[in-house]
Amino acid sequence: MAMMLQKNTNSASGFFNRRPAFSWRLVIKDCLYFMVLAILLGGLLNYSLLLNAFNGALIPRIQQNQLAILKSKAAQLYGISVIDIASSKKLFDDKLAIFVDARTLQEYEAGSISGAISLPARELLRKDIDPSALLPNKETVLITYCDGGDCELALDVATDLAGKGYQNIFIFGEGYPGWAAAGYPVNK
Repeated sequence: MAMMLQKNTNSASGFFNRRPAFSWRLVIKDCLYFMVLAILLGGLLNYSLLLNAFNGALIPRIQQNQLAILKSKAAQLYGISVIDIASSKKLFDDKLAIFVDARTLQEYEAGSISGAISLPARELLRKDIDPSALLPNKETVLITYCDGGDCELALDVATDLAGKGYQNIFIFGEGYPGWAAAGYPVNK
């Protein structure tokens, strides 16, 4: 009987130690189910986002959000204001402001606002450029710009200039792309 008991335990332990048969078909099928479920849940939870993306309303909302963030940061640092495209164009037409391109020299040469001067943010912050050589009058109205949107080079240049005593600084939030898209004068 002891022998029989031993035989039964061996067969029982063999049953529990068995590995189920592996099937790539089952793995792929389960993965596909989870992917479809994730897509459906994601679509349901983000319906308004998807709707705005497909009808073209998402990009203007993102740009407005980026401008609001830029305005907030600019106001916190030295009280610098963000100027809109209509006001920038008025100052440009009346020749009451100097436009300062904060992008790289290569970007400036590829296209810039007509009459703008190049004052790349990286070189200015590394102190490779002395702004007083390009901008001797610290009371001149300056409008810094870069690529618009989430580009903060204009903000960096504006805060650096404000720290050096320049007083009338604005940031053009739409940047060069907004200016060019409006059909305003550019250098290419």
